[in-house]
Amino acid sequence: MEIISTPRKLEWFLNPDKIESIVDKHLMNQTVYIKSLENPPKIKFLEKNPNQTYLIESDILLETDQQIQCYKVLGRYLELYIKILTSGSKKGTYNIKVVKVGVSLIERESVRIPVLHNEVYLTNFLVSKHLIDPKTRIIPTTIKVGFSELENKIRTLYDYVKIDTFENFDLILDKIKKTGKFIYIQDTYNPESFNFSNEDCISLKEILKENLQQKIHEYRKNQVKSEIVGPIFYLAHDKNLISIGYIRISNKSKPLELEEINKIKQWNQELIKRMLQINTTTIQEKEQVLNISKNGFRARIQNLNLISYLIKQSGTYCDIVFRDQKPVSIFVEFKSSYRHQDGKLDIGAKITEFKSDKDKTNYLENLTILEKKYQILKMQKES
Repeated sequence: MEIISTPRKLEWFLNPDKIESIVDKHLMNQTVYIKSLENPPKIKFLEKNPNQTYLIESDILLETDQQIQCYKVLGRYLELYIKILTSGSKKGTYNIKVVKVGVSLIERESVRIPVLHNEVYLTNFLVSKHLIDPKTRIIPTTIKVGFSELENKIRTLYDYVKIDTFENFDLILDKIKKTGKFIYIQDTYNPESFNFSNEDCISLKEILKENLQQKIHEYRKNQVKSEIVGPIFYLAHDKNLISIGYIRISNKSKPLELEEINKIKQWNQELIKRMLQINTTTIQEKEQVLNISKNGFRARIQNLNLISYLIKQSGTYCDIVFRDQKPVSIFVEFKSSYRHQDGKLDIGAKITEFKSDKDKTNYLENLTILEKKYQILKMQKES
């Protein structure tokens, strides 16, 4: 996972009439926040003055001619630059001019609710013990255990069975790794078999070209009548499908039918489950959720061991827990991230899958309760 912080795309308005229209419609008697790193101070638009200026009330002391940057989340994210003109008649009030307003180009899918008092946390992260990098040919030994198990299971079905990794370079295997396609030779004594291709298969002639005759001689020497060679995939915990090895099956007398490819795909699905079982570890650390919405959340990960796994993934399975409620099992994609100097990792995550419909219902019900609590608290603070 690349450590990033994605800037928000805004459409900026400088025309005084347009700015006046936005402020009058969306910000009068509303609180906006002054941009700062922690606990942003608030200002409130109180009155509209002549000459497109406004009277505001501020949490903090402001100075004449000072320009401040503020924001507000409505249906869209709103950012505004304000210039302090004069102090108001009451302490803590100021006459200001809005210099420019920025409106996010993409509407926020749902309102983010700040999480207070650790009411929501993440736990039970499913991560890979060993990272499998598709750029390398080296596969962890623990993963190879699954290869051996499958090879032994199907060995008696064909004259020859081999399941292995791509560690040694081979022109045919390299093409299979890159394309994710099979080679199907129904009959090595029929020249047309070497031209066979479809949506699942690439022809051996296309790969070898002028070197095809050498391969045909090899088949004759080893008495191979029919052969299928295809990819073996691994599905990582971030749902990336990686080609990590190959399967080769052949017969000396009986031709292999095209349907064998579907059998291989099914065995691969079973193998994926087994490899995940072998290569999975669960980290049960409780990690803080900073804010939450219908579609995702922002969280702060403190456990350095967990961080070492997550920074290598683009998503993860985990449980999200609302206080005093059962865990909700989800899969999330990482949309943004930021690494603090002390090593902590902030992640912005989108929920793309719930384990069950019941989990989704529980999540939305708990979110509604949390939002109501937050709205009551917000009204109490602003009154």
